[in-house]
Amino acid sequence: MEQVVKRKETLSVKMMSNIAMFMALQIVLELAFKIIPGQPQGGSITLALLPILLASYLLGAKAGLIVGIGSCALQFALGMAVYFGPWSVALDYLIPLAVVGIAVIFKNIKMGKYTLYTGIIITMILKFISHYLSGAWLFAEYAPEGVNSWVYSFGYNIIYCLPTLIISYIAFIVIYPRLEKIFHK
Repeated sequence: MEQVVKRKETLSVKMMSNIAMFMALQIVLELAFKIIPGQPQGGSITLALLPILLASYLLGAKAGLIVGIGSCALQFALGMAVYFGPWSVALDYLIPLAVVGIAVIFKNIKMGKYTLYTGIIITMILKFISHYLSGAWLFAEYAPEGVNSWVYSFGYNIIYCLPTLIISYIAFIVIYPRLEKIFHK
């Protein structure tokens, strides 16, 4: 009879330090971008997702997921999160931040000397979908008279999700190659 040996996975001190650094950077950027006015029911243009994306690509999907979920927990612990019940917690915070952390699992597309980081685009679309569902299901009463809640939610969320995708992607392609050299020495 063959004995199955389970391998215990542990995080190294270096990995834990890197995770903590990216979580702290996410919180700092979240606070820094509070100067830009946000949407009335939440959501704003921000670079605060950049550390989660960087963690995913530099440390792997597991670490990126930990950074995303950990950043979510920190926002609640520090009183930065505004939520309206458990579905709001899941759809506005937990799912969007966690999904951004797994960006690295999607295959990049090489185009000559340039790389298209499809994981960033895909996970930001998934993040948008989570906010979109939240808006249509949880915030339907904010839709103007006669406007379908799904249409309202799409318009409301695209206003900040699309610019956040664009600035996060641009910042990523500027910063990532420099950090990749340092992290993968």
